Amino acid sequence: MKKQKKDHEQWQKIPELSKSGYRLLREKRLEEAEGEFQKILGMDKKNIYALVGMGDSKRSGRKYNEAVDFYQLALSAEPLNKFALIGIADAYRGLNRFNDAIKIWEEYLSYSENEFDIAIITRLADTYRKKKIPKKALTWYDKSFSIDRKNPYVLSGLGLLHFELNDYHTSLSYWHQLLEIEPDDVKVLTNTGNCYRKLREFSHALKYFYKALEVENRNFYALYGIADSYRGLKDYEKATEYWRKILENDPHNKKILTRVGDSYRNLGNLKTAKFYYKKAIEREFDYYAILGLSILEKKEKNYTAAIENLTQLENLSGLNIQITLLLSECYDEMNERDKAIDILSSALKKGINNENIKNRMKLLIHHK
Repeated sequence: MKKQKKDHEQWQKIPELSKSGYRLLREKRLEEAEGEFQKILGMDKKNIYALVGMGDSKRSGRKYNEAVDFYQLALSAEPLNKFALIGIADAYRGLNRFNDAIKIWEEYLSYSENEFDIAIITRLADTYRKKKIPKKALTWYDKSFSIDRKNPYVLSGLGLLHFELNDYHTSLSYWHQLLEIEPDDVKVLTNTGNCYRKLREFSHALKYFYKALEVENRNFYALYGIADSYRGLKDYEKATEYWRKILENDPHNKKILTRVGDSYRNLGNLKTAKFYYKKAIEREFDYYAILGLSILEKKEKNYTAAIENLTQLENLSGLNIQITLLLSECYDEMNERDKAIDILSSALKKGINNENIKNRMKLLIHHK
């Protein structure tokens, strides 16, 4: 009798433990949440709420394989449990097992009474977008949008999809709709700014990047967007100011080091530009840092060093328009006009059909 009473008292604790576990989960106190769920599983090893809770906790901690194990245990007890299905598919997505995720969501929608489950439909669209299958992604996003035209996840997905398709005007329409709902969301503000930046409407872009910076004053994407917008406006002093702000947080970022080098080069400060290019190259190979250094060497009439760097780039990535013209200019300025012409001719024979190359070749031949 005492044992039955004790068991009954323990079972009465399960709802309280479950409620506590999910509260801790929402607060991102994962270890404590798992402790509560484990207590439940000690009393009822097939408890759905605890199994799904453990899966959610593991997934939040990016332990996707462990999450899958708990979700599978939950599904073995209740095959159509929506939260276990969403969780396991999200875990598969975290493991880049996109086909497995898609299979689960499509099967769920095929036998679910609620064919308009926007959470599942949007996840399915997101996964097709990440798999680079934009047509299917758009089909599912459009279905989600027809159900709820104000859903932030749907608007964000459509904004990202159209951005990835280089359809920046359409992407903007969704970001602006989302800004009406979430006016201070940093990601929405920076994505809006990025659309304007891609459209080369740099003054508009700056408005949104600065707004994002007001919300989060060290945000990388806001700082990058501001710096790159000033670069587009050819205001290299302001661009340098913001590239350097990024370096305060990330001093070894080779892309930003190269950008700083470019800014100083455009400002005519060749010594400082060279310092940053070399600093970028010290980190690891960087095409644009070596290219920038080559342009500097050419400006300083150090043609041998410039040609050496440009030839290195050609060997690594092949001849292109910029390398062709720079190499040709180096040889021409060294009074080696035949070599300059040969470089241009070689590029044309390799199928690099460019009017600047053709015109330069005509000019060199004419003045030979």
